[in-house]
Amino acid sequence: LGTGLGHLGLLVKPARHIDYHDIDGFPDEARPMAGHSFQAAVGTIDDVPVVVYPGRIHLYQGYSAMEITSLVRHAHHLGCRDIIFACATGSVPGNASTGLGILTDQINLTGRNPLAEWDEIREVETPFVGMTDAYTPYLRTLARGVADDLGITVEEGVFAGVMGPCFEPPAEVAMLRGMDVSYTGFSTALEVILAHALGMNVLGMTLASNESGDPKMSHQSVLEAAERHADDFERLVRGVLRLL
Repeated sequence: LGTGLGHLGLLVKPARHIDYHDIDGFPDEARPMAGHSFQAAVGTIDDVPVVVYPGRIHLYQGYSAMEITSLVRHAHHLGCRDIIFACATGSVPGNASTGLGILTDQINLTGRNPLAEWDEIREVETPFVGMTDAYTPYLRTLARGVADDLGITVEEGVFAGVMGPCFEPPAEVAMLRGMDVSYTGFSTALEVILAHALGMNVLGMTLASNESGDPKMSHQSVLEAAERHADDFERLVRGVLRLL
């Protein structure tokens, strides 16, 4: 779960909690940013077994691709085969609006890739992994159907993962628009790569809290937007979970 979206973890009827620092590969010195929590909840939501990770670390904090994707490896080790990534993003003007979105594909502009360190990932046989349909088509269709049934406005589009932490200047926004990118953010791209390489079914959902390039954008505005959309986000995720 991304910035400001960790409240979903409060829905879990927990069997146990796991401190992130007890997860293999997660950095001992990491501390959560505002809007994140570093305690995974294992249990159920509406009687569906889940593991919820209500926060993440980022490249811009100085962590490696392997450290960032340690939670994905942990989820796979626990037996998870369907994984939902939620992230706060900026919408690219002209290609998407602010609000909730379903990710259809991605462009990794971070310059990093967890598969470049593939010899440390026992479950991955080769780093040469095709990325077609990395965002699993049937899960995207499932989420779209749930949104339509519940009357929740949801757009769809391509996600661009960037390093951060500064927000995009106008020239970068223009570049992203020309690349048919709808959403851009500081997370998710590396996690999706590893989840797909591990054979997991991936659903990417975003809250576009601001337009990219908006001079008024701040970390606080992201948190405030997440709060405004919290109810629809919760209803959408719970609807998807019931159908898995």
